[in-house]
Amino acid sequence: MSGGFPAAWLALREPYDARAAADRLVDRLSAWVAPRGGPHVIDLGAGTGSTLRRLAPRLPAGQRWTLVEIDPVLIAAGEAELAGAAARYRRLDLRTDLEVLGDEPADLLTASALLDLVSAAWLERLVALRRDLDCALYASLTYDGGIGWRPPDPGDEEIREAVGRHQRTDKGFGPALGPDAAPMLQRLLVRTEGTIELARSDWRLGPADDGIQRALLDGYLEAAADAAPPRAEAFRDWRQRRLRHVEAGRSELTVGHLDLLYLPTTSGRTA
Repeated sequence: MSGGFPAAWLALREPYDARAAADRLVDRLSAWVAPRGGPHVIDLGAGTGSTLRRLAPRLPAGQRWTLVEIDPVLIAAGEAELAGAAARYRRLDLRTDLEVLGDEPADLLTASALLDLVSAAWLERLVALRRDLDCALYASLTYDGGIGWRPPDPGDEEIREAVGRHQRTDKGFGPALGPDAAPMLQRLLVRTEGTIELARSDWRLGPADDGIQRALLDGYLEAAADAAPPRAEAFRDWRQRRLRHVEAGRSELTVGHLDLLYLPTTSGRTA
């Protein structure tokens, strides 16, 4: 998901997303899609196409992708990276125009690192779109509130709580669900006929992953300071202490994520 994030950040996180994603859910999805021969996949908040690059090798030949993105810079970068793939970008504002995506059949809706940015009302719209399309839904890398550092620092928990408060602010989709997003989507989908599975997809970062750890330190500092301005100086001190661990090659970080797969019991569209 782009979510206003720069292409450099999306490129930095892509290999970690690929490493963390729950293989067993992808295996189940691949088996479900296989009889559909040439599935049509709609990827929400596609960025430069990372979800396509991760899933396409696991799906049947003849697949088609519609990549939904609003940022023209990311679209241009994605089109260059995906030249030759059976994919087209559709520039669309998911905040207001999600329902427009029901205008053509699809076998699968996908989204990566998107749901923690949206509201409960938007999730209900997503579930309604899935119902109208009668398709599968695969939502991966949804942040679940977990931030675990080693070695520990006295400021870690305050930062995690402040980041959590920031996560729940409005990102353009209404009050964001943050860590509650994947469980709420699961509850909404239970009302429909199909199978649902949640699986962990945590980032597990070690000393060699210093680049992304530095980027996360900067992002956490910004979010925490925005959520609690009077504590900004203390948060900057925390960042400096943590940065020294990174520079010394002793920092480890686990960031909690959840993957969700919904497979309808109905046959859906066949190609």
